[in-house]
Amino acid sequence: MADFLVIGALALDRPVWLSGPLSPGVRLRGRSQQGAFAGRLGGGGANAGVALARAGHSVALAAFVGAGADGDAALAAARAAGLDTSRVGRRADASGVTLILIDPTGERVVLNLDVEAVTLPHLPPPIAGAAFDGLYVRSAYPGASAWAQACRGPVVAHWPAGNFKGPCDVLVASADDCAAGELADPFSAGRAQVGARLRWMVVTHGAGDVVAYDGARSIGLTPPPARVVDATGAGDVFAAGLLEALAAGADIEAALRHACAWGAIAVGLDSSAPLAADFPAFRPTSP
Repeated sequence: MADFLVIGALALDRPVWLSGPLSPGVRLRGRSQQGAFAGRLGGGGANAGVALARAGHSVALAAFVGAGADGDAALAAARAAGLDTSRVGRRADASGVTLILIDPTGERVVLNLDVEAVTLPHLPPPIAGAAFDGLYVRSAYPGASAWAQACRGPVVAHWPAGNFKGPCDVLVASADDCAAGELADPFSAGRAQVGARLRWMVVTHGAGDVVAYDGARSIGLTPPPARVVDATGAGDVFAAGLLEALAAGADIEAALRHACAWGAIAVGLDSSAPLAADFPAFRPTSP
């Protein structure tokens, strides 16, 4: 069992299952959870953290949640899922409302209601002797860089990661989030943001190939076939699987394969945070 820290959002997602795909002028029906817009545990930090916890690891979550009932419910759900929430702070304002619009193919649109640009709160500094075996930076809270520097294991970060300037070992990006120039030379784009410690820039293409770049070569893998029920959180679970394998000593190709297997499990779940799944811990193959 490893000790991981995940820096990223903790939230209640309110899913709406659509009768058809979104398109201009379309008229659709929607089904909410329990017929009452009930919330489910979500947020990028919680999604990744739950996957790591379901694989048997100790996982601390660093995040901020709003005041009020939604914040209380999100915290309670995270604790019930086995996450250490002692590093989750409370904001004075109420939590925002996030709708997850899920079409019949399992693809989703994330809709944050009435959200203005906000200044992210500052994380408390690392405590001496509280190093972790691995870190996933999903949200670029100020102070995340200090936790990355203190981590004794690999650091994986989400791209784009706002103002996070590293250090990190791996950046994970969806091709949809990258500009044309960044896709032309992903590794250089990643190093320009997070610095010289970066070893790999990993670019995902939905159900298509995953490609890792180190500036001199690229390694591509095709994910295993999967029935997509709900793609919400699959990218975070992929990154969690990548981190878990790297922390166990995997090389990048083995780590990518492991991450793809975790992602394939995640898309088959009807959830944001993967509460109902068991994720196999990485085991090195015998020589």
